[in-house]
Amino acid sequence: MSIQEAGRAGEAIARVLLKNDLHVDAIMQADWLVQKSGIWYVVEVKYKERFKAPPFDGHGLDGYQADSRMRFFRDTGIRCLLLVIDANGADVYWQWLDILEGSEYHTTRNDVRIYDLRNFAHRDRKRLSA
Repeated sequence: MSIQEAGRAGEAIARVLLKNDLHVDAIMQADWLVQKSGIWYVVEVKYKERFKAPPFDGHGLDGYQADSRMRFFRDTGIRCLLLVIDANGADVYWQWLDILEGSEYHTTRNDVRIYDLRNFAHRDRKRLSA
């Protein structure tokens, strides 16, 4: 069993325990928790192909993820940064999820919430320092 498989198996057991035995209200698996200037943030990282218009070119995440991260923000005051590496392009996009949620977005039939690229900051991956 690889380390990734072992990690997934352990997470599955923990999820059952949390839900069935400890009766938690919600589970949210964050990609990263980061601290900057003494303030904590959640970072949701995606490596995806760009959604093409209509209605606009964009990037996004599953609706349930957006909803749970926004509920977490409202409950705790901890903001979520959506960070998207464009799988077929050279750019990296990012924006606070609460700002994206306040903008126009499109929900696909598969419940993926797409936000307009114009609402993201971006940088060419080649310009990122390692």
